[in-house]
Amino acid sequence: MATDNSLTILEDGNGLFGTHVTLKDVNDAIREQMDTDLELTPKSKMTVIGDGNGFSSCVILISCKWNKPSDTLPHKIVLKVVSFSHIKALISKAEKEGIFKKSENEKKDMNAHFEISIQRIHNQEVDFYNVLKKGEPENLLILKVYFTSKFDENNKTKGFIGMEYVEGSETRHSYENCTVKEIQPVLKAIAHIQALTVSTPEEEIEKTFNDSSYTESMKSMMEGDRMTGIFMHTKNQNPERFGELVARVERLAPGILDFEKACNLNKYIGINKNVFVHGDLWSANILFAPGKDASMYVRKVLDYQLAHMGNPAEDLVRFLCSTLSGSDRRQNWERLLEDFYAYFLEAMQTREIPYTLEQLKLSYRSYFPMGGLALLPLLGPAVDVKLKSMSEQTAEKYQKVLAEKIECLLEDVEKFYLETV
Repeated sequence: MATDNSLTILEDGNGLFGTHVTLKDVNDAIREQMDTDLELTPKSKMTVIGDGNGFSSCVILISCKWNKPSDTLPHKIVLKVVSFSHIKALISKAEKEGIFKKSENEKKDMNAHFEISIQRIHNQEVDFYNVLKKGEPENLLILKVYFTSKFDENNKTKGFIGMEYVEGSETRHSYENCTVKEIQPVLKAIAHIQALTVSTPEEEIEKTFNDSSYTESMKSMMEGDRMTGIFMHTKNQNPERFGELVARVERLAPGILDFEKACNLNKYIGINKNVFVHGDLWSANILFAPGKDASMYVRKVLDYQLAHMGNPAEDLVRFLCSTLSGSDRRQNWERLLEDFYAYFLEAMQTREIPYTLEQLKLSYRSYFPMGGLALLPLLGPAVDVKLKSMSEQTAEKYQKVLAEKIECLLEDVEKFYLETV
């Protein structure tokens, strides 16, 4: 794979949709990893999908035109390319709104950190997909991976993953609510992924996560003026409704933002073994399809860029808060944790259980304050552009959904923190 190491991932490229990845790069990976001599022709239609959902990637749907007919190769491929463009757009927006202020030197240092982190988490995602292949795909809800390209000393700009396309599926954003019944398959998938931890050799776990940047990424997104900006944006969404509530939570923030405790919560709870954690399990990273009635059913779980070893409640906090209405989450969180634990026991079979249901519930309450604050950008800045592109009536409906989620979230951040501090 040809690459120019004078370029960096922070710059726009001359490849597909402004990335550094070309059709030739994709075809090289296909030939090497899909056991075929065929290749995609320039007549293959390419479209950016999931725009606005990805943090550090450009996701492209390829409608495949192979140079020879094939009954075995896919008709469509989803190409996930590492890209800095979305991050730059978010930073530019925050600067214009006055909630992000950095000197040129500070921005230069931040960009350098982003470059290293993005390359690291991409490589880790590729490695973790290889771990997940050892489980049962129908239980884990993982996509089939056709080919990958990792970063290394000779490749600084071309990181990508080619995956299956799930026809007829769609994502749901944080301004939409799922029902308790609809989310059950994801609870089961989380349980099976955690159970896979105990059957994966320690050396393979160490190899996959030996350079994990999850803690660094969390700190970089939530420390100092970044958290101040998040609180400001949240309050400005509805000053009358959120003003005093945000002020109370912001006063508690120095205690809540204990990254050492949040990232080592098992030590404080008394759980002796870390488990696999998705790390970014929110509504937009789940593929749904319409059911026979008005309900939706889960097809796949996406995006393992922030996968790491950690506490069993981390994914549950982020998942329940982003998919359910605030009232449904409050009324059902204990029952849903009990459902999850039943799935977990089933997946573990006869193996030793690493934590109890009581420890899981304590973990949920203890992690909720940090996990709740980490969700605020996904209930605000991450949806602004989407809401502005809708009709006034539709946007107003979704803003009401968001307001209810945010209010319940902030109230419970305060409540659980004061109960567990």
